[in-house]
Amino acid sequence: MAFWRWEAQVRPEESDLAHRLQRLVIRLNRELRWESAEIGVSSADAMVLFDLRRHPGAGVSDLAGMGQVARSVISERVKRLEAAGLIARDGVERADLRRVGLAVTAAGHAVLTRMARIRRDRIAARLAALSPDDRHAIENAVDALDRLPQWRSAAELAADAERHADGEASLRTTTM
Repeated sequence: MAFWRWEAQVRPEESDLAHRLQRLVIRLNRELRWESAEIGVSSADAMVLFDLRRHPGAGVSDLAGMGQVARSVISERVKRLEAAGLIARDGVERADLRRVGLAVTAAGHAVLTRMARIRRDRIAARLAALSPDDRHAIENAVDALDRLPQWRSAAELAADAERHADGEASLRTTTM
């Protein structure tokens, strides 16, 4: 696991803001775990479902790498999710016969859809209770946080770079 090394000196106001953000993220994470449990899936198992939805055909080793946990831990989660009918072997023949690809089943997709709907509805209800100015401030904060490259996947960063390059290319052709 890599730890970030920051060379710049952190000012007290940035440290305070970071602390407040950290507390909020911890509270949100706790609530997300509760919501997962309400649906009957642990938050850890839900992460396996989310990862498999994004990477169908992934195997135990792939999932362990994505979740940064031991293969034995993922293997137990996979057994649980398979027994619940939320994931299944994908049936694709591979050169390495020891490797088994997995896929989210229709029941697994239904769980993910329900979980996303519940989470979105609960957050939307909370946002609706805020003033328009507060909602706008949150929107701006989310946009700023989303621009932090360390919080974005390599695929998101590559897509942004491609859009930026395409935008520059079209700008050059229109100005020539």
